[in-house]
Amino acid sequence: MKIEILFPEVCNLYGDLQNVEYLRRTCPEIEVVSTDLNSKPKFLTEKIDMVYMGTTTESSQVRVINSLRPYTEQIGKAIADGQHFFITGNAHEMFAQYIECDDGSKIEGLKLLPTYAVRDMMHRYNSLWIGQFSDPDKNVSNMDIVGFKSQFTHSYFIDGETPETLFNTERGDGFNKSIKGEGIRVNNLFATYLLGPIFITNPLFTKYYLELLGAENVIPAYNEAAMASYEKRVVEFRDMKRGFTY
Repeated sequence: MKIEILFPEVCNLYGDLQNVEYLRRTCPEIEVVSTDLNSKPKFLTEKIDMVYMGTTTESSQVRVINSLRPYTEQIGKAIADGQHFFITGNAHEMFAQYIECDDGSKIEGLKLLPTYAVRDMMHRYNSLWIGQFSDPDKNVSNMDIVGFKSQFTHSYFIDGETPETLFNTERGDGFNKSIKGEGIRVNNLFATYLLGPIFITNPLFTKYYLELLGAENVIPAYNEAAMASYEKRVVEFRDMKRGFTY
């Protein structure tokens, strides 16, 4: 199995790359390759089982868009053909129609997702988050997911579009403050505002995802400790006495 990390020099704001390291420790046979901003993504020319991109700064979003724009049509075809992508934090905003800035100006995205993002740089949204994940095709129903958010933006669907969301929110914000759906799923592209350690903090989801990629009989790395931490977070994040946003 081969995983490609896109632009690790700028898309690792919250230690996101440890997600891939956790997958590699779970399945040591995984080969990890990296692509920098000046190079063509490898998944466009060779077989890559999963493409990963993590959170970046607002200024680096423009650099990432400019780096990917020459390959927009090829990336769109890869999404349509079922290429596996896992995208965390604000990285999915580069694939959107546009990002609206505080002054009303718009940064044109790759226009590969039916979404747009709105920035509010004077107010950072920080939150613990708990919700559920389901995949009826894989007999997965209401799997608890815990995570963290820290963002200046929320995303919205363009008029007339109702794409599949990735998670359903129990506590915290969804893709924006008016909906419970969090993230977006388009074929095998999974995108979420949840930050960095989503695989590390959710070993059941890690097992599901690696099996989706074709790994068999997966036992997540450090499974006993990971499950104990996960089960404790589920209880704590669900506790209504805990402060959630700030």
